[in-house]
Amino acid sequence: MTAFDDLSDNEWALIEGLFFMESMPPARAGRPRADTRTVVNAVLWALSTGRGWASLPGWYPSRPTCCRRFDEWQADGTLAEMLRRLAAGGRHVPLRGPIGAVLMQARARAEQQRVNGLTWSGPQTWRAPLEIA
Repeated sequence: MTAFDDLSDNEWALIEGLFFMESMPPARAGRPRADTRTVVNAVLWALSTGRGWASLPGWYPSRPTCCRRFDEWQADGTLAEMLRRLAAGGRHVPLRGPIGAVLMQARARAEQQRVNGLTWSGPQTWRAPLEIA
């Protein structure tokens, strides 16, 4: 198994700003929202070790919490920016196992959509080439 170290304070400072604008659910009864830094460490643990959510160590938040936040961050681009900033700061996060495969597939799809420097985002963004007489 690959060893994993949680984020240092300096590494957390690189990405902390990404989470200030996270939408907070309305006040409600029940369990308080899991600490974002702890969830980030859980996501990085899963990516780095290649182990699935079911193997998440007990000191991290629950599997459904980590999985949901991973999906949210992947969908809104936060995860990609987080990995980019960490890499710029010197921390390489390998994409291993089934969770890393999800990210690699998403990157591959994005690359396939990119043609001649243009990105296909939907039919309304496509324009037929101009005919030059």
